[in-house]
Amino acid sequence: MYPTVPDFSAAVGADDYEEWLRGLPADESVSLYFHIPFCRSMCWYCGFPTAVTRRNGPILNYLAVLRQEISLVSEQARQGLPVSDVHFGGGTPHLIGPAEHLALMEFLRRHFAFSKTAAIAVEIDPRTFTPEMAEALAATGVNRASIGVQSFDPDVQKAINRIQSKVQTAAAVENLRRHGVGHINFDLIFGLPKQTVQSCIQTAMAAVAMRPNRFAVFGYAHIPSVIKNQRLIEQAGLPD
Repeated sequence: MYPTVPDFSAAVGADDYEEWLRGLPADESVSLYFHIPFCRSMCWYCGFPTAVTRRNGPILNYLAVLRQEISLVSEQARQGLPVSDVHFGGGTPHLIGPAEHLALMEFLRRHFAFSKTAAIAVEIDPRTFTPEMAEALAATGVNRASIGVQSFDPDVQKAINRIQSKVQTAAAVENLRRHGVGHINFDLIFGLPKQTVQSCIQTAMAAVAMRPNRFAVFGYAHIPSVIKNQRLIEQAGLPD
């Protein structure tokens, strides 16, 4: 998200935003980011804005507002605004389900001019990912997936409230590749509670065996004064 939250200012309003959209150069493509702020459970380490819901109603309501925002942005930007990159983040973007994803992508393509070589990426949580969703992603041109792994160590997973087996992760990779989503990234985190050098090595070896195209490795930042769900993590379990 740019500008980042600390740089948000009341001095910048809707009029400024509209002016910037109208001033986008005609010979330059743009990137689109869509935040789907819903999960089925809360990972205690997570610092992204998201909400836990077991119902689809809030997700559908959010998608309705998102379509309104897409329409407003496309109205202010020039017609046929070229798009080179699209990223769906969260939260858990694929919780919207196959039918809603198909409808949303069709809506987007009506409002923007996607490049034939556009990079379209979706963040994946293997615990709730289905073969049907993999098929829907591929059908709409999604060609990149970022899979949240973090750690395969059961003790670490319990400490961060994210129980995810290697089997679930491997199944997500297999479903994506089988349907043609060929570029797969794994997200890993170091510095998590209960984590050791040895467990990091074991996680890395298990991840490499699944042959992702890329790894994104992040250091865990423990700031419970800002991120409330991190207060559920036992600070004594954090590595030195």
